[in-house]
Amino acid sequence: MPNKWTFQIPPIAELLSRYVGDGKGWIDPFAGMYSPAEITNDLNPESPAEYHIDALEFLESLNGNKYSGILFDPPYSLQQMKECYDSFGRKMTGREATEFYGDLRKVIKRLIVPGGIGISFGWNSIGLGKTHGWQIIEILLVCHGRAHNDTIVTVDRKVQSNLSLNIQ
Repeated sequence: MPNKWTFQIPPIAELLSRYVGDGKGWIDPFAGMYSPAEITNDLNPESPAEYHIDALEFLESLNGNKYSGILFDPPYSLQQMKECYDSFGRKMTGREATEFYGDLRKVIKRLIVPGGIGISFGWNSIGLGKTHGWQIIEILLVCHGRAHNDTIVTVDRKVQSNLSLNIQ
């Protein structure tokens, strides 16, 4: 059952159909080839994504607090990230690589409406993070058989809007 196109894996496709529906109002900074999201980005210029820029640049270019959900399917490890970015001529520095996922999550929290959904894919169940105002509502573990890591899909609901203090 392994497939480099995450969204084509049957149990993942079923989960996406339940949460994403027609994809309206959804964003995907790592879209690949088969993203159901309405607004898509992928570093690979050969993907059918609407944009082909760095994921952080893509997310920072969007207006905040208006999207229904996000699909977050980045490279699953620092090694995968390095290979991916290097293959498109972008060298990742050590500091940049270690802060990559956290920097993305900081931007994501301002983009999704309270009550919105974030679906994360990887080799851990961190999701989008409690400290960023998210609560895990479902976890799907997809076994790909021996010699393949499982894919862990974490579904989060945004339970807290960005807080700010206006002290005068």
